[in-house]
Amino acid sequence: MYSRRGAVLAGVAPFAVAACRAGDDPAVVEDRSGDPAGRREAPSVTFVSTPDLFNGDVGDLSSTPRWDDGANSLNDSWRRAVDTCLGAVARHRPRAVLVAGDLVEGRWNLDPTGRELFGPVGQTVDLATLAQCRSAITAAGDVYYGHYAEMFRSRGLQLLPALGDHEILDDRTLGDVNERWSPGGVVLRGKEEGRPDNRFHLVPHAKRTWADHFTLDAAGRPRYTDRPPGAAAGTAYAVDLGPMLRVVTVDVFHLHREGVRLGVFGPQLTWLRRTVRQAKRQGRVVVVQGHVPIIRPTRFHATGRLKVPEGVRSSFYRVMDAEGVDLYLCGEVHDATAQQPHRRGTVQVSHGAVFRYAFNYLVGQVYPDRTVALDLYEMTVLRASRERGLWCTDPEKAQRSVVEYDPVPRRRGRLVLRDRRVLQRTGKLGRYDQGDDPWAYRGRLAPEWV
Repeated sequence: MYSRRGAVLAGVAPFAVAACRAGDDPAVVEDRSGDPAGRREAPSVTFVSTPDLFNGDVGDLSSTPRWDDGANSLNDSWRRAVDTCLGAVARHRPRAVLVAGDLVEGRWNLDPTGRELFGPVGQTVDLATLAQCRSAITAAGDVYYGHYAEMFRSRGLQLLPALGDHEILDDRTLGDVNERWSPGGVVLRGKEEGRPDNRFHLVPHAKRTWADHFTLDAAGRPRYTDRPPGAAAGTAYAVDLGPMLRVVTVDVFHLHREGVRLGVFGPQLTWLRRTVRQAKRQGRVVVVQGHVPIIRPTRFHATGRLKVPEGVRSSFYRVMDAEGVDLYLCGEVHDATAQQPHRRGTVQVSHGAVFRYAFNYLVGQVYPDRTVALDLYEMTVLRASRERGLWCTDPEKAQRSVVEYDPVPRRRGRLVLRDRRVLQRTGKLGRYDQGDDPWAYRGRLAPEWV
């Protein structure tokens, strides 16, 4: 059963703990001897990164004009779970929280249950249907992005988000990663091959809806002065966090007439080179965040595994590497891995998790000598319901009615670097061995049916 004001705890079962408790593994004991970032001086800036939070539609629908008193997208169990996890983040007192995409589920051009809470939608590409879908995307964004921004604002946390595939109606088909938004108006591959699919035609509006909530003010003016020209002006931006750190957010979903290509190209790439070069001349550490990984392999769990297909040969990575970007932070794969393709190369940390399974976050501290210390924390689900009562436009992606988190974050690993030279790496941020990996979520978390 489900109650509008909170879940009735029917069918609640224990949820398997993902990994050992802190202290069980000596590699992640709080020992900073010999660690250049372990000196007692204060860092210049502290930040947190947690991609893919939530990877689901979470928000209160009861105030919407079309509310029908049915299942909601928020309840008291989720409020408590969010408070537990974001409370843990806030205790680190970060200057900003980075979220590299997938804030929502985002399948807002679908409505198989026919509730029309955001208005009627369809999958064809005629002008009337596309107009209906754009209206629904705007209405859904008002609910879900509005709630998301308020979660951080109410806790005094500065949010720096990036665009993910869920923000452009979700990666919903199989096949080549550059073919998953079909300009022809049909699904190209997979079990739904040949069915109508109008996502490609809605990408610009979906991006604008995201920008309206995160990078533009109420009058439609840019909140960030450092941004690229052209199509990515509303979805890419750079901001300085104090005198030592520049955070650059990129849009890795390049829309062109043949579809959506993953990577950074054209004017955005030129801007990326310029803003990184300027920051390095000023002596800053540079962190770039984008949604999808570049370097493989990585750990992964419950994901479509989007990636920059050219990897380290991509113009995106080559620019970051040549200009001295210290860290590339990304999500999509819902588990954590640190990779450096060559000595003194840009370090990639893929991380984040699907909230109904687990939650992790990376705490970064930047010191005056440009040392960067990263600590990975995981929080595990203690109980979750079989019932999926949280509503979203696609019932296949409905969230569990009940989710309860262990309130104690567990430190799983540490990575310390200076000028891209790795000084220390332990635990889950240590070297990744696909054949012998005790740290992965995959195969360790309780399955979806619990």
